[in-house]
Amino acid sequence: MIITKKWLLLIFLLSGYAGMAQPPAHIPLMNDTWKLIAQRTYKKNAEFKMVPAFPARLEALQNKAVELPGYMIPINADLNHREFMLAVVPMDQCPYCGQGDIPSMVEVKMMREVGYTDKPVRIRGKLMLNKTGDYRSEVFLLQAEQVK
Repeated sequence: MIITKKWLLLIFLLSGYAGMAQPPAHIPLMNDTWKLIAQRTYKKNAEFKMVPAFPARLEALQNKAVELPGYMIPINADLNHREFMLAVVPMDQCPYCGQGDIPSMVEVKMMREVGYTDKPVRIRGKLMLNKTGDYRSEVFLLQAEQVK
């Protein structure tokens, strides 16, 4: 009887430890605009350079205000940010794990500083698509504001 109790205690402790090793859960934030951004592909241009190609429905949103939920990914080591990346998964979630490819991110340029949070945020701004294939982001939200 004593041996059984020790084994049960050991199993209980180990199962609790294994549960702590699980990656943190996050709230799924994919909306229709994120789904369009995720449909980006690449093609060769006239100079044989690989450049992004966006779906027509996303190109129709160029220069228009859109709202995206997401998680802040800081670019600088500050408490407040005017520029950051917005992603559908939090920074502590491995972007290479799971199914599919690396989740899409959008570069955000805020009109005023916002404090960093690891909680989901909603950002509204003017959508800009970068089709040049240069080293900048491919999707931007400009003149952005946080939606409460």
